[in-house]
Amino acid sequence: MKRIVVFGMAGLVVVAVAGLMVLRTIAAKEAPEHLQVSQRAAKSLQHKIDAIKQAENSPSHKRGSSRVEVSDAELESYLIYSLKEDIPAQIDSADVQLGENTVALDTQITFTSNATGNAVVDTLIGGTHNLFLKGKLVGHEGRGKFDLQEIRVDSIPVPNVLIQALFKKYVKPKYPEADLNEPFDLPWGIQELKLETNKATVVY
Repeated sequence: MKRIVVFGMAGLVVVAVAGLMVLRTIAAKEAPEHLQVSQRAAKSLQHKIDAIKQAENSPSHKRGSSRVEVSDAELESYLIYSLKEDIPAQIDSADVQLGENTVALDTQITFTSNATGNAVVDTLIGGTHNLFLKGKLVGHEGRGKFDLQEIRVDSIPVPNVLIQALFKKYVKPKYPEADLNEPFDLPWGIQELKLETNKATVVY
């Protein structure tokens, strides 16, 4: 039972990480091929996100008229350097894998002794874990859909029904509109999202 709770809670964190990654990194311009995982790459992506937001509010910008790209390295950098305050654990490493309409995250994450504020839960999930998440992500006509396909914690699969239950208990009360099964509005006026090997293309 203890191992199930550990895996379930860790899986929930992965879902939260994936949600943040999806919502914050789907708007970016083309990155140079030599760009490596770094604070510089994270800042580069942040500048691009800011530009997308600015275009959304510009009367002279026609929706669907611009096309931009984001690389694996930018996503990894943003997750490690820019989202660390939003994730209740330390991201030790992250490998973002973009494929044909799929996104995967292979990461090592360390939970602190007070990650959740619940002494019992913190005792169970404390320490370092290897987490893997994969899902299908598509965006069309201003709407997106993320279908969770696989979660593994320390190489052990986490049942989707357990993730759904934990999501409902811990995420829904804070974010009532969040739903793992329903389409969502793409942010910042984005119209299309296409994932390919090593890059994501965004039309806005």
